[in-house]
Amino acid sequence: MLKKSLVATGLAGLMLVTGCQMPEEGQSLQRTANYGSHQPNGGHYPINPVNHTQNYTHYGYQRYDREHVNNNGRQDLIPVVDRSLLADAVTRMVLTNDVVSEAGTLVTDKYVLVAYDAQADNREFVADQVKRSALSIVPRYYEVYITDDPEHFDEIERFQNLTSEAPNMDGSLEQTIEEMTLLSPQGEYNERTDDNINIMQEKQRRLMDR
Repeated sequence: MLKKSLVATGLAGLMLVTGCQMPEEGQSLQRTANYGSHQPNGGHYPINPVNHTQNYTHYGYQRYDREHVNNNGRQDLIPVVDRSLLADAVTRMVLTNDVVSEAGTLVTDKYVLVAYDAQADNREFVADQVKRSALSIVPRYYEVYITDDPEHFDEIERFQNLTSEAPNMDGSLEQTIEEMTLLSPQGEYNERTDDNINIMQEKQRRLMDR
């Protein structure tokens, strides 16, 4: 039953979304101050629920001349990630795994931390599916860490109202990440090899046999 419930997510997890990391200018990258009418989605990467997006089946295309996007050699509009929407999307994607009953996601400027509760004996296989689920929709510059320890729900939730500028934030996050990686399997996704479907399938079989 576990094998059947997670096959679809295992294949979907191979698809990665690329992104460009932007420097912070005294803000949390949630939104910049100089968005204009030339960027209809307000500068956010459009990670929206289907029922909130009328044209989600349409292709995307934009065309400008230089005077629309340049201001004395500088770009006025900077694409950024809406971290709240991304956290929502990752959590929902993780919950597409049938054995996962609860999930929570924290998105910072460079980390995605996922806590989940799964009713399954094969922790390593489930961890691999959860990791792939998260990686399938986050920009590639993010580092993704996961945990199946329920105590870490509260651990990552305590960061939700903070910003990247909070004192000692990096140290606190890194300590949490160290605990997560020490106590929980992190999956066996490898960006350099898992684009080969044969390698990925063999790895999946090995995990299921554990």
